[in-house]
Parts: sequence; C-alpha cells; structure tokens
Amino acid sequence: MPDTTADARARQDRTTAAGLTGTAAVCVVLAAGSGHRWPVLVAAGALVGAVMVYRRVMHGAYGYWVAWAASPVLSLLMLWAQSPDLREATALLALPWAGLSAVVALVLFVLWRSRRGGLLDWVVWHPDLGLLRREQTKRAALNWARWDYREPCLIDRLDRAPELARQTPLYPHADRPLKQVDRPDASR
Repeated sequence: MPDTTADARARQDRTTAAGLTGTAAVCVVLAAGSGHRWPVLVAAGALVGAVMVYRRVMHGAYGYWVAWAASPVLSLLMLWAQSPDLREATALLALPWAGLSAVVALVLFVLWRSRRGGLLDWVVWHPDLGLLRREQTKRAALNWARWDYREPCLIDRLDRAPELARQTPLYPHADRPLKQVDRPDASR
C-alpha cells in the first residue's frame, strides 16, 4: 500500500516530537551536571514544542492527555529554574498543580486507551443500509446524523450492536462527511 502524504506527515511529526523530547532530556542532564538554570528553560521550551507537534498526531477523544502529562513536568522544570530565594514561594503553587495535572493526565490516558480499540465507539446506522458512520463520541455521531446526513437513522454504542463492527462504514471520511465508498462486503 503506498504511503500517503498524511501518513508521511504523521511520521515526521512523531519523529520531530521524539527529537524535541530527547533534546529536553539532554538539557535536563546538562542542567543537573552543570548547575546552570538556562538548560532547564531550554528543556521546558523543547517539551512544549514536542507536545504541540505530537498533539497533531493524536486523534480521537481524550487525545489531549499528552498535554496534561507534560504539565507536571513543566511545573517541576519551572520550579527548578527559579532562583533559590523564590523557589519556596513558587513551590506552594507548582507542586499542587503538578499533582492535580498528573491525576488528570492519568484519567484521560485511561479513557483514551480504552477508546483505542474502538469497542466504545458510537455508530450511526440504518436497518436497510447498514453501518453509515462510526464515531468515537456520542456528540460526534449525533452531529453527523443531524447536520450532515439529515435522514432518519439510528445511533447506538458499538458494544450494544456488535454485528456492526464487521461492516465497513458507508461514509467513513472525516474531511468529506457525505462521500460514500464502495463496500467490499456487498452483503452489507
């Protein structure tokens, strides 16, 4: 199967995010070894850049767990970069925020991970036409049915209609919501 431009861009974004994360790690090691604070600031900037680039690759509901996971690391880096006389006052805000954002990141990661298999997806279907569309959230399924499809249809969770999991959606394209595809499973 030929590589598409979107696949190449996603691979490049992952490589860039990994490079920026590696740069942040090297800067942290440099700061720990040298005692200077400027590499910590460079590490924080590289980490913010890595999150911004990697977030473009993350798709689906709860994909923003990456940003929440980077937040406690950034809080601790900013705490480390403070001058010693301000560090104690800054810790009163940075440490509780780091703990809270770590908990939020963990919850969002668990939710994102549970959605990756698609078992909790929402399906839009018609008794005669079969599976029309598959979405990761109920809101997205309702919006597509209401604003794009505009015909009577049914919406349900995939785990309540497991027979639809084997079907190819009639309208699978996110960027062109009403472009039909030929189904390989002609029986539906």
